[in-house]
Amino acid sequence: MDAKSLVAIDFASTGIRALAAEVLDDRTLRILSDELRKVDGIKNGIISQASGTAFNVSALLKELQNSAGLHESIRELSAAVGGKGMRIVPFTSRNSFRKSTVITPELIDKMAQSCEKEFRQEGLAVYDVIPLSYKVDGREMEKPEGQKANEIIGNYHLVVGNELIKKQMQKCMERIHQSDITFTPIAAEAFSLAVSTDEEREEGCAVINFGHTSTTLAIYKQDILQHLMVIPLGSYNITKDIEETGISEESAEKLKCLKGVCMEHLIEKPMNIRIANRNPDSPPIVLTDRFVALIIEARLDEMMEPILRELKGRILDLPHGIILTGGGAKLGMLKEYMEERTGIYIRHGDHTGWLSADTDPKYADPGYSQVIGTLLLAHAASQSEELEHNRKQEEAVEDKKKPTRRRFFGEALSQGIFRFFEDDTDLQRPKAKA
Repeated sequence: MDAKSLVAIDFASTGIRALAAEVLDDRTLRILSDELRKVDGIKNGIISQASGTAFNVSALLKELQNSAGLHESIRELSAAVGGKGMRIVPFTSRNSFRKSTVITPELIDKMAQSCEKEFRQEGLAVYDVIPLSYKVDGREMEKPEGQKANEIIGNYHLVVGNELIKKQMQKCMERIHQSDITFTPIAAEAFSLAVSTDEEREEGCAVINFGHTSTTLAIYKQDILQHLMVIPLGSYNITKDIEETGISEESAEKLKCLKGVCMEHLIEKPMNIRIANRNPDSPPIVLTDRFVALIIEARLDEMMEPILRELKGRILDLPHGIILTGGGAKLGMLKEYMEERTGIYIRHGDHTGWLSADTDPKYADPGYSQVIGTLLLAHAASQSEELEHNRKQEEAVEDKKKPTRRRFFGEALSQGIFRFFEDDTDLQRPKAKA
């Protein structure tokens, strides 16, 4: 594939989307093309039909190669992972030594890698390991490298989720011989990076992604993902509720997008809307926009109840408020709904600052924020790997052993990025307790 080109793929309940972009010298993305295939068998982030999905991925990548004008086949791509039940689990790892030992970057890396092996909960897998802090002989610090100690304790956030997300994606890609997913960031990290600033994540903010069948809350403080919640309800559920009035799903979606608002009391002058009946032999359905708003508001209250409860206890930790993104964030007066329900500053996310001036304006749609963030994280990871490779070559000339560097958010634009298809690395030491 072209040297500066990146490809990201999104496995969603609406279908599979693949997007190709070129990284420019100013680090912006020029979106070359995207392709979408509507497929069945993907729900809550889990691919249920590996063979059928693999066929569609292969066809989609071929279409993308042609529409993006790529001269070579797409061999490497990135895919963000997310899904129902994905959350953060606090975890502690301990290393004790018989004598005072220098803490090396290699040891720090191995401690993080070992967390995946040590975490044990049926049906769950570790998708990311986020370092928080360390205690070196009882002294707390963020960067212990170079210190001498008899004991080091690492505190982490483990991002865990259904193990089938990992297994089924791997089964799917095993059936595609010419392409492979080489980078898998957490979906929340991807869309958060795309729409928030370093300052917002450092000082404290929440990002809510309104997806098709799920709604995700990501809370940041000190540039670290502090809380993650995925609700298995999204904008599609609102569409289905409106459909219950007797109209088709297509008409319900159109009505929601064109006339739907999130709060009934914001409609001052109700108007009647005449819509074709789902049954062609029956008379048209007449609805008021106020009634549609009641339907939307009721479903939103159900969707947002656990998220609002979580936000209520963290208001003081969110000086930069809440950022809304995702395709569902375009719902009418969602910002006003969230302001009334939380009393917190709300803004709509905007990832256009990452896009080149000549990129098609359609990619400014908030529905692209996650895949845009995936491309940004993939580029940062490739740069980090290239720097690492260059350092190893330079130090090999000097005949010195090169330890693996621990990656920080500021360096790779993500905390604890790792790829779940990598081989495990053993760390021989006493078992840690969660």
